[in-house]
Amino acid sequence: MTGIYLITGFLGAGKTTFLKKFVTSQSAYKMRIIVNEFGKEGVDGKLLSELPIVVDEINNGSIFCSCRLEQFESVLESALIDSPQLIIIEASGLSDPTNIRKILSREDKFNDATLLGSICIVDAINFKKVISTARVCKKQLSVSDLVIINKADIATDDDIALTKKLIAELYPEMVTHLTSFGEIKPEWLEELSNEKTDNPPLLQTKDLGLQKALIQVDETLGLFRFKKFLEMICEDTYRIKGFAAFDKIIYLVDCVGSLVSVKEYTSPLDDTVTLNHIVTLAGSGMPMKKSIATAIAWYPEYLQLLE
Repeated sequence: MTGIYLITGFLGAGKTTFLKKFVTSQSAYKMRIIVNEFGKEGVDGKLLSELPIVVDEINNGSIFCSCRLEQFESVLESALIDSPQLIIIEASGLSDPTNIRKILSREDKFNDATLLGSICIVDAINFKKVISTARVCKKQLSVSDLVIINKADIATDDDIALTKKLIAELYPEMVTHLTSFGEIKPEWLEELSNEKTDNPPLLQTKDLGLQKALIQVDETLGLFRFKKFLEMICEDTYRIKGFAAFDKIIYLVDCVGSLVSVKEYTSPLDDTVTLNHIVTLAGSGMPMKKSIATAIAWYPEYLQLLE
């Protein structure tokens, strides 16, 4: 029997950092990882490729939506053939995972798999914003057995108190733990349960309110002007991700809300990575596309909106 952990959390909460720590804590088991990203260009899978574990990527949509469900089931079936002891699923930050138990209950396909629990990673700094603007944030909490409140090292006491209060108002009996840098304690897993039930239909349709864009950046734009471009659009996005190269140096772009992060990346990248393709994600009603168009107008010869 293969045990499955579902890792959810809104964009920028720290799922990938958490997942690296989580995998290390479970290193005694034979594992597979399935990574889902809403954008067309995957980033998290590349960041996890340094782990000595098989990583399967499913990009360009949520694995729980009808548009990617068949692919997800196929990847999961293939992973089970390898007879791992654990499969860890990192869901897209924009996914609605409320039908995960219905999917895994299909005895014709997943009779040898059992859901050990769902862990939701929460950003203590930005939780107030996302819980009020992103419908899927509440959906992710609704299927969770455990909520880990991350970034305690940089959040204020007020941020943490408000995050706990908002979670308790929605789910009074939810188990929560506070952490930094995605650290997890083994005893927390003992608090997981698989007793939740859900009633949504198996097939979910796309949430048409979600927005994504893919921007091509010419490396001659330079790092300084690239950061200026990001600063012009970041307020109107949930997340900006990708790998960019300037002057033969590769950078990891990982922006959350108004926080712009562009750091040198020294780990090897495989041939599937498209450098200078930057993914941006936003919610319904956010003027992301307008902001991108305005910012590109400053550097039209260096930037192109691909989709």
